Amino acid sequence: MESVIDRIDIDNPSKEDLMALLDELKGMRDTDIRTVRKEELSEADNVVINTDEPMLKRILLYIRQIRNPYCYLCHGVIVKVSMTGEKDISECLKEAMFGGGSNQI
Repeated sequence: MESVIDRIDIDNPSKEDLMALLDELKGMRDTDIRTVRKEELSEADNVVINTDEPMLKRILLYIRQIRNPYCYLCHGVIVKVSMTGEKDISECLKEAMFGGGSNQI
């Protein structure tokens, strides 16, 4: 099944696609590090982002490259990210995508 991030127009994403991406990210949050297949994860060392691009485009390019911002490889080691506090990564991205967040990422 094609991921939402694969079909989004990075330069002109629709609100519907961004909301679908947020839903997809919520599902990724539950990735179990004990059962995830290492060969399905992306290597963070290979992610390249042009910091001159607008914030939303940088976010989308990062997600497209890392695939799952909650679980990925770093130097071949599986990394599982979890958030504490009032907001999860989806809420932070929602603020960045739709306003209310900082202009820096």
